[in-house]
Amino acid sequence: MRFRTLAASTAAAALAITLTSGPAIAHSGRPGHGHSSPPTSRVVDVADGLVSPLKVAFGPHHSYLVAESMAGMLTRIDSRGHRRTLVSAPGKEIAGVSYRDGTTYFTQNDQPPNPEEPPSTLLPAKLKTLDSHGHIRTLADLSTFEKRRDPDGGTVYGVRRISKACLAQAPFLQSRGEVYSHPYSTVPTRHGVYVGDAGANDILYVSRSGHVKLVKKVPAEPITIDDEVIAAAADAGMMVPDCAKGLTYWMQAVPTDIEVRGSWLYYSVLPGAPGELLGHGKVYRTNLHSGRTQLLASGLQAPTGVAVDARGSVYVSELFGDRISRIGHHRTTTVSTPTMPADIEVSGHTLIAVTEALMPAGKLVKMRVW
Repeated sequence: MRFRTLAASTAAAALAITLTSGPAIAHSGRPGHGHSSPPTSRVVDVADGLVSPLKVAFGPHHSYLVAESMAGMLTRIDSRGHRRTLVSAPGKEIAGVSYRDGTTYFTQNDQPPNPEEPPSTLLPAKLKTLDSHGHIRTLADLSTFEKRRDPDGGTVYGVRRISKACLAQAPFLQSRGEVYSHPYSTVPTRHGVYVGDAGANDILYVSRSGHVKLVKKVPAEPITIDDEVIAAAADAGMMVPDCAKGLTYWMQAVPTDIEVRGSWLYYSVLPGAPGELLGHGKVYRTNLHSGRTQLLASGLQAPTGVAVDARGSVYVSELFGDRISRIGHHRTTTVSTPTMPADIEVSGHTLIAVTEALMPAGKLVKMRVW
């Protein structure tokens, strides 16, 4: 199953649908469990009443940029909470907002008629820019790259070793990567933009001229089909036969957010069904020169935001864990415990977050961290 749009879950206020090397430097348990919190200031509300605020970035002149995704809006909010709509695209999904040197970057995804069903055709999935004069242009349509390359097209998801008789009882237990693009996060650099494609399960680089190249195909994540997995599948209307119990299930490792610091690319993954509600999320980093990948944290409940400060401290937000944490070399500690934090960013000692993201009225908050 793939990363789906969040429209249905926004309406239901729950994400019941699929969002379908060196040593690790964090534990594999719940972030913050058993550890004291690092010093932070109190949480300050900057704005409320936001519609599905799924992505956030620091903007120009001490402002903040929020993607009100299911409303199809990109909103600029100043330090006093005053708002201005920069982009309005009804019927589209706005996400992947970031900012650098006077230019705002964001993704705009066309939506299928029924967001709970897979689209019958490959829909446009565009990376766009907005300059300081309000001019919008399309830098690339990533669905074109996905149609041409489909990097995970040969990947077998689900159970790879299973008898024909058992698979016949539950054909949904095995599939291959689909031709599907859903860019969801961006990081601009000096010469181009890194993009996390949550539909294609890969990380791309788009040059200023619009040339797209593959940086990393995100590998599938294995879990064992146990009673917890079987119960989660049943809740989603998928009945797993007894013959599949104990087998390894390879989940789609959906990249939900990316960050670049120096030669390292950091990314969070939210494994697809049945992993999004079972605490199988992880944070990794990959060296952009050597390709070496390190696991930084695991056991996360829907990690959908990752941020790295100037000192190299890594922060993660868990949409279903109701937690923002800082990942350390030997332990992971809780920074804050907001409801449904969808995304975070850090600049200096200021951390911003969009919270209550799948509730009727979301918030933009900020706090100081040390």
